[in-house]
Amino acid sequence: MSDPDRTDLDLASPAPPAAAASAAASAAASAATPRSSLFALWAVTVIALGVALFTFFTRGQEVQRVAEVSAQRMAEAQAAAKEAQAAARAAQDNTRDALGKLSVLETRLAESQNQQVALERLYEELSRNRDEFVLIEVERMVELAAQQLQVAGNITGALAALQTADARLARADKPQYGNIRKVLARDIERLKAQPATDLTGLAIRLDALSEQVEQLPLLSEPRPVPEARKAAAPGSSWWDRLSADIAREFTDLVSIRKLAGNEVLLMTPDQARLYRDTLRLKLANARLALMARNQQLLRSDLARIDVAVSRSADPRSKVTQSFLASLRTVGNATVAIEPPSLNETLSAIANVRAARN
Repeated sequence: MSDPDRTDLDLASPAPPAAAASAAASAAASAATPRSSLFALWAVTVIALGVALFTFFTRGQEVQRVAEVSAQRMAEAQAAAKEAQAAARAAQDNTRDALGKLSVLETRLAESQNQQVALERLYEELSRNRDEFVLIEVERMVELAAQQLQVAGNITGALAALQTADARLARADKPQYGNIRKVLARDIERLKAQPATDLTGLAIRLDALSEQVEQLPLLSEPRPVPEARKAAAPGSSWWDRLSADIAREFTDLVSIRKLAGNEVLLMTPDQARLYRDTLRLKLANARLALMARNQQLLRSDLARIDVAVSRSADPRSKVTQSFLASLRTVGNATVAIEPPSLNETLSAIANVRAARN
């Protein structure tokens, strides 16, 4: 209720004295209250303003301090960021270099792997063809031995070739080569059973005979006069001296020789030279027949040489006798052989190769 209304009520109905006193006190209190309230309001306002100003200044300092710390930390963060960027660039460069090196390594590794694959394929191919190579090598050796036997009759060379082929098969040590080695062993034994003839020694002997042709004493050549008988001893009788002189004269005048024919005495020096050259040529032909192991041609040439030397050379000379002895020794030697055929060995090799294919 407002004060005017209350006044109207008081005027309409008068209150008692106690009530009037109370009302007066209340009115005085009411008049004093606005003044205290206003003071309190100003005090609170001043306090609030002071608190606000204190808070403002305090917060400003804190904000400034926070700003400074933030700026410092931001600067540190920027420096750290720059360092991180530099480190990142260095890491990128290192990574780029590492990637380049890795690419090179990968390329080399790929090349190495390709080479390894190629080598493995080559090794596998060689492993597969190793047996074929061995068979081809052995076949060539056997063919060489067959040529030595057929062309030159060289048993030693053929035997060496067959033994080399057998050793090659032995190193391979394969069970499928057993049949080939068996046939090879049989051929080797057959060659060892052939008669051994020293062709080199016989050829050397023929060369020596060719050199001795010049030393052969021919019947058509002048012979040295035999030594005259000694004169009679001093003091002998006139008859002894006369007999010695007559014997010496007749010995120097007449020389008696027994010849097989008259044609050897008609040989001139040029014909004698041609005769010796012919003997050398026949000896050379005999040597060729010997190296070819042609027994018939060798004996035919040596027989003609024997006849020519026996008719034209002095049979009483030791040179002639030695020449004819050596000539007949060569003629009696057995040089012809029947070389064994190696077709069975070649067939065995061909069968093994066909079985592999």
